[in-house]
Amino acid sequence: MTKAARRAARRNEQNAREAAKRSSPLKPKTPKQAEAITALKESEQVFLVGGAGTGKTYLASRHAMRKLLDGKTDKIVICRPTVAKEKHKQGFLPGGLEAKLRPWLVPVLDGMVAEASNTMIDKLKNDGRLEFLSFEHMRGRSIPDAVIILDEAQNCDLQDLRMFLTRTGENSQVIVCGDLDQIDIPNSGLETVLDMVEDFDLDADIIEFGPEDVVRSRAAAGWVRAFSRSQP
Repeated sequence: MTKAARRAARRNEQNAREAAKRSSPLKPKTPKQAEAITALKESEQVFLVGGAGTGKTYLASRHAMRKLLDGKTDKIVICRPTVAKEKHKQGFLPGGLEAKLRPWLVPVLDGMVAEASNTMIDKLKNDGRLEFLSFEHMRGRSIPDAVIILDEAQNCDLQDLRMFLTRTGENSQVIVCGDLDQIDIPNSGLETVLDMVEDFDLDADIIEFGPEDVVRSRAAAGWVRAFSRSQP
């Protein structure tokens, strides 16, 4: 087989893998996930709130990647606070912005690779259609024609959330994922923002997951329920 034929075969194999992934639609594992998927399809602003293992970030990132591949948005923008508990801090991380954020972006990428190959994800990044932003780089920007995901929103203070939520441009969808039981800062603004959605009747959907929505292993789900019941 010639080199050109081998390259063509690899391309065909990759295209087949992409087609296989695209042919497997995102299916809910719990009634609450079904609510979330409907909200993601219909609402311009969605808050997915709940504990670990409920699929918040996975649903958001899969939805965003499918929307991009289907030509329903121009780009995906991912934002996440780089906050860790003091005892877990690793100090300075080398490299550029994406390299610094990568340890925190694993859950987002896990969802995306369920819709597209790593090669496709790299191409989207190179083309500027998949962008990772830190809060320092959001000031002064308006982001139109994009799906904008904020992950770990519980570790944003009110000013962070104000800046993020007011960056939305025309034809953009905002998805905020957070867990009020895993706050690592003393002044989280997430609960205040959730109250504002209801107090000011803002056009946003809030989906709240409970322990019954954990979709990890049975053992993990059992521990989630046990800890939620044992703590005040």
